[in-house]
Amino acid sequence: MKTKLALLIVLVFVLSIAAPALYAAPKGPWVDEVVFFKEQDPAKVVDMISKGDMHIYFIDVGDPQIFQRVKEDPNVNYKFAYGLYYELTFNPVGPTFKNGEFNPFSNPRIREAMNYIVDRNYIAEEIMGGLAKPKFLPLVSAFPDYARLIDVIKVLEAKYSYNFEKGKEIIFEEMAKMGAEFKEGKWYYNGKPVVIKFLIRTEDQRKEIGDYVSNQLEKLGFTVERLYKTSREASPIWLFGNPADGQWHIYTGGWITTAVSRDDADNFGFFYTPLGIPLPLWQAYKPDPIFYEIARKLWNRDFKTLEERQELMAKACELALKDSVRVWLVDQLAPFLLRADVDVAADLSGGFSTAMWPRTVRFKDREGGTIKAGNREVLVDPWNPVAGSDWVYDTVLQYATNEYALLMNPYTGLPMANRVQSAEVYVLKSVRTTKSSDWLKLEFVDKVDVPADAWYAYDATNDKVVTAGEAGVKAAEARIVINYGSVLGKIKFHDGTTMSLADWLIGWALTFARADPNSPLYDEASVAPFEEWRQQWIAEKVVSQDPLVIEYYINFTHPEAEFMVSFAAGFPSIPAHALAIGIKAEEKGLLAFSADKADALKVEWMNYIGGPSLNVLSQMLDEALAEGYIPFKGFLGKYITVDEMKARYQALKNWYDEHGHFWVADGPFYLDKVDFNAHQAVLKAWREHPDPADKWAFLASPPIPEVSVEAPENVVPGLDAEFTIKVTYKGKPYANNRMEFVKYLLLDSAGNVLAKGEAKPAAEGVWKVKFTKEETGKLTPGTYKLLAIALSKDVAMPGQAEQPFTVIPQIAYFQTLIAGVQSNFEAKIGSLENGINSLNTKVSSLESSISAVQSSVNTAMLVGVVGIILAIVAIALALRKPKVAAKE
Repeated sequence: MKTKLALLIVLVFVLSIAAPALYAAPKGPWVDEVVFFKEQDPAKVVDMISKGDMHIYFIDVGDPQIFQRVKEDPNVNYKFAYGLYYELTFNPVGPTFKNGEFNPFSNPRIREAMNYIVDRNYIAEEIMGGLAKPKFLPLVSAFPDYARLIDVIKVLEAKYSYNFEKGKEIIFEEMAKMGAEFKEGKWYYNGKPVVIKFLIRTEDQRKEIGDYVSNQLEKLGFTVERLYKTSREASPIWLFGNPADGQWHIYTGGWITTAVSRDDADNFGFFYTPLGIPLPLWQAYKPDPIFYEIARKLWNRDFKTLEERQELMAKACELALKDSVRVWLVDQLAPFLLRADVDVAADLSGGFSTAMWPRTVRFKDREGGTIKAGNREVLVDPWNPVAGSDWVYDTVLQYATNEYALLMNPYTGLPMANRVQSAEVYVLKSVRTTKSSDWLKLEFVDKVDVPADAWYAYDATNDKVVTAGEAGVKAAEARIVINYGSVLGKIKFHDGTTMSLADWLIGWALTFARADPNSPLYDEASVAPFEEWRQQWIAEKVVSQDPLVIEYYINFTHPEAEFMVSFAAGFPSIPAHALAIGIKAEEKGLLAFSADKADALKVEWMNYIGGPSLNVLSQMLDEALAEGYIPFKGFLGKYITVDEMKARYQALKNWYDEHGHFWVADGPFYLDKVDFNAHQAVLKAWREHPDPADKWAFLASPPIPEVSVEAPENVVPGLDAEFTIKVTYKGKPYANNRMEFVKYLLLDSAGNVLAKGEAKPAAEGVWKVKFTKEETGKLTPGTYKLLAIALSKDVAMPGQAEQPFTVIPQIAYFQTLIAGVQSNFEAKIGSLENGINSLNTKVSSLESSISAVQSSVNTAMLVGVVGIILAIVAIALALRKPKVAAKE
């Protein structure tokens, strides 16, 4: 019995040791549930995380005093992100609104002058508490395009640096030209004060920024009406309202780049032109035609070489500041908070607000459990799968429910294969592109023929496909072949239905129908983006269904081939039957997918998860179930039957009865319950998701280069000068072959760029910058800086460091040399004198020692002589003594 018990104990011990090796991650996410709730008080957020009442917060906590508390609390952890930024959005309509009120900011030169009126350093240091960096352009300063253009940007930053008097002079000149009058310290137009209606957000530092800018405007003589609003209160005015109505002049804008941006080329089109968003404000933008054409080319990546792209980007930077419908203020260094026992991959740009959060969030010490997630807002605008909410507060939930063909690496910004099994890119030899991914094959070809039977378009009027042969389209710039694997009949949506080809095709047909004036689904707001997409997307062809392989023919090219795959690839998150009830509602004119069309038709903006839309969609579902409704039936009916659609509608009806909404998708979580009034939502794990929870476990800390610069003590005009740049990570040299580049800029005290170039590798992690005597000869005495920028291939965020140094006059240099020689000479003479004195001292000491020795020798000799004499005397006395008798 004892033996068996001992064996059992040993077995249990061995199994406990082996458990990690035998452990299999669950399907879908690590946790069982995520409960989202609204909390706007950052101080309360820290307390809740510390106590365990909240595990993760999805908006940065940027208050410097609160962040100090975070750093001192062992229960609270944080990760930094660099993709949050603030700006001033200007209403461009005018010179007057419909109500007759004057709008100074309809004048581009006044908007441009506002760059001089705002002190970005004050905002970064005083308002943001040092957790921000001055920003002048729509390029994230932490990412590659800023580094690539830094020589251009530094010149513009110096040109537009804070200069209140210069800005005032321009504004006064332009206001007078526009017919305004300045009297008694105030501006008037048609006898009335010029009132600036300033929408100021209240939830973060934008309140203080708004007050600061208001103060600056009042110094200029404007009357400012400070309209303090939350996001929910402000968005109907600036985002969805008609800017011509004159409800606002300025808005404190805030944006988040939710994934590391390797390519910001489309930012100019997004922020300054009607290409950006099909909303009233964007449609009111009227940029300079040259600027628009450059922005359009960058939007479409309409360039052949990297050099051409660089030239377009540089010119766009210059023209963006001329236009200034947005005046950029700061890039924020944003701490995102989570409890110490929780982990999640944090994107270097978007923090937790990316598609990676639901795929990596977990408790460090266990599988499963409920994550309590806070956000500043929860459930803001209507959700629908076509043109619903784009608020980050809503998309952060949709990231969990939706599935994606590719996902962005949170540290490099490079697309990673998710539902894509493999891809092949065949592109014209004239296109300069490279690839970094193993799942991607890249090949250059002489031509790309488009097959005659490839699908070129969907004809909504006649409900049929138009082939490339029928359209006369024969060639493209690239062919993308994507293998999605065995997904048809295998992937399950959250309502239990199974994916078919119809789910892939319904969205394709809908895209064309929404841009067709003859279709009841036509939406004017969709036309401009459709036309831009149409120029780049040519045709597609389904090659096989198991595995699902689709060929795409496109004119979109990119310096990195992964983005060409990303442009072409798709994956249906919302099933055909869920999309169909929305299509039916819009066809009947009861609801509209987009806010613009809803406003035009005076119907509700379609909402799949709440509000009056639910009753309409429920009615559409009942009708669709009864008739077996198939949208675009002449086309889609070839890929799904009436009976199959009826079965799907019944599944959706069951889902609605259980969950109270129509949001069905196929991501790692499903939307269980929503409460618009309480601003709460519950996500639950979808355990029939095809991927294990540890699929993305390889994502570790980002290896951002750590840069330092060593400068010579002094730089002298006409003499060579050498600088050393050291690039490390966690104290060890950064491998040179992992660096994309190590650049440098030589800046004067005003920030002007005097020289630029690339450093040369000298040893592992060590780079050298050498200025010749001819180059230093052009420098005048004064203070300068060497700015070093190191960009790694393994993380998109560059490391930067700057080192000030002094250029001294030649005469001062030679005086220093002479002084040094003299000081050295005097030091050597002093040392020699000290040596002689020391030697003299030693000689005197030696003489004394010799005398002492001589005296000792004389004494010893005297003692010896006396001893000898005494010995002789003793011997003599001994010889004279009488003999002793033997008997004694």
